[in-house]
Amino acid sequence: MIKSNLIWANESNKVKTLDDSDCLLILTTPELLASQLFHFSTPAKTYIEQVFDDEGFAGNKGQCVLLQGLKAFKTSYIPDTENSGKNKISQQLAEVKRVLFYGVDFALFEASDAPNVSSRASTLSKTNDPSMVNRSSYASDSNSAFYSKSTSDLKQTNAPAFRYLEQQFDALFKKLKSVSGTLEKLSFMALSTTETASNDPVNTIASHSPFLSALLRSYFKHGYHFKGYKTNNSSICNIQTRNGNDNANNEAINQAPDIRGTLSLALDAKHFNNAQKRLVSHTIRYESALNAAMTWAKDLAHMPANLCTPDYLAEQALHLEQSFNTVSCDILNESALKQLGMNGYLAVNAGSQFAATMPILRYTAKGLENSPPVVLIGKGVTFDSGGITLKRSPDMRHMIYDMAGAGCVLGVIQAVATLGLNINIIGIVASADNAIDGKAYRPGDIITMHSGKTVEVMSTDAEGRMLMADAISYAKQFSPSVIIDIATLTGATISALGHKATALFSNAPALESALVEAGELANDRCWPFPLWPEYQDAITSQHADMMNAGINSPGAISAGCFLSRFADGTPWAHLDVAGTAFTYTKSLSATGRPIPLLLSYLSSCAVKNNQ
Repeated sequence: MIKSNLIWANESNKVKTLDDSDCLLILTTPELLASQLFHFSTPAKTYIEQVFDDEGFAGNKGQCVLLQGLKAFKTSYIPDTENSGKNKISQQLAEVKRVLFYGVDFALFEASDAPNVSSRASTLSKTNDPSMVNRSSYASDSNSAFYSKSTSDLKQTNAPAFRYLEQQFDALFKKLKSVSGTLEKLSFMALSTTETASNDPVNTIASHSPFLSALLRSYFKHGYHFKGYKTNNSSICNIQTRNGNDNANNEAINQAPDIRGTLSLALDAKHFNNAQKRLVSHTIRYESALNAAMTWAKDLAHMPANLCTPDYLAEQALHLEQSFNTVSCDILNESALKQLGMNGYLAVNAGSQFAATMPILRYTAKGLENSPPVVLIGKGVTFDSGGITLKRSPDMRHMIYDMAGAGCVLGVIQAVATLGLNINIIGIVASADNAIDGKAYRPGDIITMHSGKTVEVMSTDAEGRMLMADAISYAKQFSPSVIIDIATLTGATISALGHKATALFSNAPALESALVEAGELANDRCWPFPLWPEYQDAITSQHADMMNAGINSPGAISAGCFLSRFADGTPWAHLDVAGTAFTYTKSLSATGRPIPLLLSYLSSCAVKNNQ
């Protein structure tokens, strides 16, 4: 795992930061180069200018120069012109292993921070309904994005500034990895003097929450690494289990996270007031919690199905209960599920050697004990063979990712508990294993669901909706304000949207709009699909209340129509993340989405609860 480190710097601990750093990143422009080079010793400055001249570096956007092994920095910032016999510049210099100068478009740091909302999101109104979010207060509070028209790029794309900024930082970290191969122990340092503080990029990044969020999120994304299970992996040492079990197999799969990189942000404390300092700290805390959640979700998704079983996911849910006093957990085993009539849920798991489980997590904010919760349901099919409707074999190994929705719910609750958001949440991990043997359910079977509705099975590979339908029906007993399910449900979603946007289905326009806007703010976008009555005809059955797959119908919409019948009158949204939670056919491709979207939405609900 990687982390961020905030340093409110004076001259002495700036030098220590440089000594501890593997690489100093200097964002620059043609206009800033001279003032930034002032901070280097005279020999280092001469050498750097020669390299700039040799490589044609002028500080233009996208240009970079990597310099190795400099004892380069003054420990006193007294200009040479002011140096007299009484004021001598210290000869002690900081050890800097690498320095990367990277040219940026400074116009993006001068963007207006006036929030703007999309036309779809502008339909939101101020109301006590948690699905109707007051975004204006949230936009000025934490990781909100805003629109900017100050660069030609933004004018051409009309893209939110946050998305544009993250793209720029993505380019930076890709460039750094290409020239040095590592993102460990990096430092961003404000090189401003009193005269140049207002236009120093690092100070400006920290002063604007969207800039800092984009920087941190991009660094965390590019620094992620799945350790895996090689016996010669040097990072696997001093193994600690999540749940305290000393079993050898559990030790192998419960490796303690190692810190693989740290981004240190050294800021001039004198240029920030107390409110600005609090905002910087809040943003770093938010992004760190988000990163930890996404890292955990990605690690779970990358685990092989013989290790990440339904029981293992249940253990992870119990780990959350043990880690936070605001989280409690109940585990429904197969016997309890059978007594509840969760027959669709159990049918999916009937052919597996592993028992199905349904962990139920409760996060309760102080003072909101009696408030209706937001229910999150994550699809946790730890391996999806397709059952008797067998998937084609070449890419079946990627079906370990079919539990990405469950990993998302676990990660979101961890992040919410870490941040202490003022909201009640119930998280349901709908976990099963879709395998084949003589007990497996079959095409043509008719199953009575938890709700009492009957389903004719057309495809055993349409198992996710069977699992989620029973979980949605069960969740209504909690009288939730909204239900949101997250599932890698249909390949048809990939055909429609590729890997760029999550498909969104909802029976509540206000909830749909709130999720669309949350995705825009978090640069984790979703796109609404219709659930018109005309689409319901495709799942009409002659023998039961409905079929679990449509005939000659758009697959993603048919799945949404199916789930909508179990939500009934409860405000509900379905996020089909088949294209965004991982990249199909690519190994180690879990993304941790849509955790940013959901945490953005839940944060906005918490802001509403605070008012």
